[in-house]
Amino acid sequence: MIVTVANHKGGVGKTSLAAHLAFRAAERGNKVLAVDFDAQGNLTGTLADRGKALKADGAERLFSADGVPVPMQGVDPNIHVLPATAALNATDRGQLSQAFTAIGHLKTLNKEFSVIVIDTAPAIGLRLTAALAASQRLVIPLQPESYAVDGVASLLAEAVSISEHMNPNLAPAEFVINAINPRAKQHATTAQRLMQQFKVRTPHLRRAIAVADALAAKKPVWRNPSNSAVANEWAVLCDELLDEFGVVDWT
Repeated sequence: MIVTVANHKGGVGKTSLAAHLAFRAAERGNKVLAVDFDAQGNLTGTLADRGKALKADGAERLFSADGVPVPMQGVDPNIHVLPATAALNATDRGQLSQAFTAIGHLKTLNKEFSVIVIDTAPAIGLRLTAALAASQRLVIPLQPESYAVDGVASLLAEAVSISEHMNPNLAPAEFVINAINPRAKQHATTAQRLMQQFKVRTPHLRRAIAVADALAAKKPVWRNPSNSAVANEWAVLCDELLDEFGVVDWT
């Protein structure tokens, strides 16, 4: 199973969601590969040792015909990582043939790993094309703001085009509402509107520093529960998504 987490807008919680999906799938006994396609490297910093990542095969090597890159060990025994490097930004200026190379490498790695979670950069380009063309699932986190859907139309158009021409196995997108303030009337109204337009998963994730604190400690929020309600929301949501994706619980 290959899952891509994407949104053209930054700061909506892509990396937080990708990291928690990887943690939860690993806790279920699955061998998980996290692929960091965002040169900022936040997923790498959460799931791996940054010092060791400098010497490891980077995610940009997926686009190279030199062979399948070798993932590094992550912070969890069941998690491996293809880390981000500065070289990733150049991949979007590459040839379409390199995207097909990356697709082939990801499919090869999917024979070794039960789950691959790809965190993408907030842009359309070769990295996103390769990720969507290799994936069975797409998850789009949104914040409940009036402009939340502004960057989604082009992403959905890209996903539909890829499903029609390159990857018929790509399912319709799943949406996750992140950083909601339950007391804000505008947030509640916007969330309701988004649920009328898209396939939105519940529970909605409230804004909380507990998530950032947990990821800084290289843990999911339910293992660093400074806020038990938030921890439960994230655990339930990840389980809902993984169950929908058919990810088996081996524990």
